[in-house]
Amino acid sequence: MLNAGHVLTAASLIFAGALASGAAQAPPPGKTRPANGLSTSIGVYTAAQAARGEQTYMNICVSCHPPGTYTAPVFRQKWDGAPLSQLYGLISQTMPKMEPGTLEPEEYAQVVAYILKINGAPAGTRPLPADIEPLEKIRIVLPGR
Repeated sequence: MLNAGHVLTAASLIFAGALASGAAQAPPPGKTRPANGLSTSIGVYTAAQAARGEQTYMNICVSCHPPGTYTAPVFRQKWDGAPLSQLYGLISQTMPKMEPGTLEPEEYAQVVAYILKINGAPAGTRPLPADIEPLEKIRIVLPGR
């Protein structure tokens, strides 16, 4: 039971079930994890969200970023262990190249969900938030290939 002084954030409500189940896993060696233990290994996006992200990628992104761009070792090495907010922020602020920031926040979240999917991160039951603040609390953990 919560006291009046306790406030639940949207992020804590979204991911409380995953933490309670013990689904969070340790980060890869040499990488740190947020104090709350959230990572992409617990299913932070939905399959439907990733499917919509794939459509957006195929319609808008693939002309500059061919298939394999986001699963290459260089990509995985750069982003594995980073806060998910950094990836979302980079994409939402700089893409599409000729019209940065022109997609809806939900569309950027869908593209990030697709990127997580193609890198082997599991889908979950709640969509990835389209807001930097809750994404700051989630560490990117990409399964080994």
